[in-house]
Amino acid sequence: MKPVLENVCPRFAVPILLLLISLILATTALSDELMAARVVGVSDGDNITVLTPINKQVLIRLYGIDCPEEGQAFGVEAKQFTSGQCFGMTIQYRLMGIDRFDRTIAKVVLEDGRELNLEILKAGFAWHFERYSKRQDYVDAEAEARKAGVGLWADPDPTPPWDWRRERRGKP
Repeated sequence: MKPVLENVCPRFAVPILLLLISLILATTALSDELMAARVVGVSDGDNITVLTPINKQVLIRLYGIDCPEEGQAFGVEAKQFTSGQCFGMTIQYRLMGIDRFDRTIAKVVLEDGRELNLEILKAGFAWHFERYSKRQDYVDAEAEARKAGVGLWADPDPTPPWDWRRERRGKP
């Protein structure tokens, strides 16, 4: 007598493989899609909360930038700048990933077509987070803000938020 599962794997291998490939392609396609939402909260300079058309709240961590924390020099100003750019407005965002805190990492496009992430860098309220982004326009925007001495770059030696957070945790 033949085992029942002997022919199951070959029979289902191709459909399962096709299903997996379809899911991977669908996920890739979704990441290129802009999703619309209304900004209902600004936690700090690089975290916003949006409400989607299906009334789902999504916490967005802005891709490729790191703003000063609220207790840090220029943290309040960074939050105010971000809020002034997008609070209460309908934005579009492109999913770039999910971080370890289950936040949606995204590029945000404002109503007028400008990219919020880039505007924050231009205003001097963020560091380009090179560890996660290699975008040359982000590098250039930070360099221009530094050169102009705007935002946090008015401070001759600003502390990057990742160093500030590490010091607060008491780790060397």
